[in-house]
Amino acid sequence: MPERTPIIPAGISPNPALSPGVRVGDLLFVSGNVAVDSSGNLVGGSDCEAQSRQVMANIRAIVEAAGGKMEDVAKITCFITDINHYSGYAKVRSETWPSSPPASSTVVVAGLVRPEFLVEVEAIVRLPG
Repeated sequence: MPERTPIIPAGISPNPALSPGVRVGDLLFVSGNVAVDSSGNLVGGSDCEAQSRQVMANIRAIVEAAGGKMEDVAKITCFITDINHYSGYAKVRSETWPSSPPASSTVVVAGLVRPEFLVEVEAIVRLPG
């Protein structure tokens, strides 16, 4: 079995409960990301589009720390707390991947780990050899 390597971008404090990303061979599994900055502060307030931009920035930081690019993302799963916020999230997803988007699933959930979070996204990435 390939070695598991935690991926922690610069400026992110290690969390003993989880790794932002885990590389196994040429695959990177990115933990669910919410709209927080490197200090853990909420970004975007109650605006799902703004929160989604921060989420994608967080994912980008993890992917790049592992040596990849957003174009290497093969699959994303979005958890969203209100279907009425979907258009804001979808706009940011389309801007992030204007062509050749990854496979994607969106699930409406009753809530996330903190009530102010509107969206959380996890990813699976195939890193370049």
